[in-house]
Amino acid sequence: MTAHAAFDPDAEFVAPPLYTLRLTAAQRCVLDWIESYGGLFAAITVPVEDVADDVEHSESTVYEALARLTTLGLLVRNEAGSYRINARYVLSSNPDLRRLVAAALVDPPITPDSRAEAPRKVGNVDARRRRTIRSV
Repeated sequence: MTAHAAFDPDAEFVAPPLYTLRLTAAQRCVLDWIESYGGLFAAITVPVEDVADDVEHSESTVYEALARLTTLGLLVRNEAGSYRINARYVLSSNPDLRRLVAAALVDPPITPDSRAEAPRKVGNVDARRRRTIRSV
């Protein structure tokens, strides 16, 4: 059995700072648009025409921005053509969240015990309701 090195979130979840990537205004706008429409948590479809209208750039500029952001790895494109923001980017820019995720990866799993699997205790009010006989 080989010994594994301790998990270090500061070494695992690193990304270059956003300002060093020399993003254009259009690329930043597209990244912000995807983030505001839920691209942090799930893959979303990106309607280029709507994005172009919202960020006030041409459709070709939005296509170029999507291509560059995907090439850089800031966006992850799935086989269905939907995009989501790379989680490493989010974690690298938020150290508190990075520590929380790291703790979740090394903490033991939560397992129910026998008390959790026992039937729920019936309260006094519920017990009285069951004892009363109602006419039909």
